[in-house]
Amino acid sequence: SRRQRQMCIRDRLYREQDDLYNEYASHFGLSGISFWILYTLCEAEEEAFTQNMLADMWHIPRQSLNSAVRTLVTRGYIKLEQMAVSGNSKALRLTEEGEAFCKRAIYPFYELEERILQNMTKQERKQFLEFSVRQLDMMKKEIEAVIKEDAARK
Repeated sequence: SRRQRQMCIRDRLYREQDDLYNEYASHFGLSGISFWILYTLCEAEEEAFTQNMLADMWHIPRQSLNSAVRTLVTRGYIKLEQMAVSGNSKALRLTEEGEAFCKRAIYPFYELEERILQNMTKQERKQFLEFSVRQLDMMKKEIEAVIKEDAARK
């Protein structure tokens, strides 16, 4: 049916975009999760992020994120710093080597994202974001309803 074809196209587009992110990350020797950690920290400036904050922000399982953090620490790109406000939470910070790596790998990604947006009209950018938010909101509601209905049957 036409609806099924549209859903298939949409799903393929999401997967292809995800593949492109992973291809980019892989070129620079990063896992997808490591890429998103650095993506956040490179533009964080003085803002402090903990592992839990990043896990919530990017919807990444904590164990996977913690593993990626260990790898980035081992490579010398990030360090863990005690946060003044909380007892055992540590902020993730870029090292000098991490900052240099961001200049090579992450900043060019910010720039390509900016070029993509600049190649859209203001109206296209607005519609793209509105449609994306709307689709995600509807997906959340529908999935919650199906899960709730299925749980009620058990």
